[in-house]
Amino acid sequence: MKKLLLLLLVSFNFSFAQTKDETEIRKVMDDFMGCIKSRDEAKYLSLFQEPVLWTGIYKDRTQAKRLEKNPKADYYFADNYKDFIKSFKDEKSEERFDNIKIIEDGAVASANFDYSFWYDGKMENWGKEIWTLMKINGTWKITSVTFSMDLTKYFPQPSLNERTKK
Repeated sequence: MKKLLLLLLVSFNFSFAQTKDETEIRKVMDDFMGCIKSRDEAKYLSLFQEPVLWTGIYKDRTQAKRLEKNPKADYYFADNYKDFIKSFKDEKSEERFDNIKIIEDGAVASANFDYSFWYDGKMENWGKEIWTLMKINGTWKITSVTFSMDLTKYFPQPSLNERTKK
């Protein structure tokens, strides 16, 4: 019985083991979230490698609500990661990631996750976010950020259990 328990415990640990690169990528993600909260612009900028593609798209149902208010509202947008960090005027902004999936080969990686964006303790928007990263001189750098967006004023974020059932 002890051997079976030990085997199950070892198997469980290996199934959740991360590579060194996955651990480093998660550190980049933690740093990204921390920089938004602390408004650490210098550290935030160090997480990226030029050129950086930064694009977002509203989910169909949110876009339909936006079009009710403004029939000319754009469906998607491109932004600049430098402008994103500069848009935070106080320490009330926060971005949270969960349901993270990382694929990497030691040189390139993608990180796919659910995000939620908060201001002053209230969720403003949420969706899926996908990053591509490259390992340059031994350091993981973000090369693109692409995300979908639902506005919580129209559609609250479902629970993590509901999101992971899909």
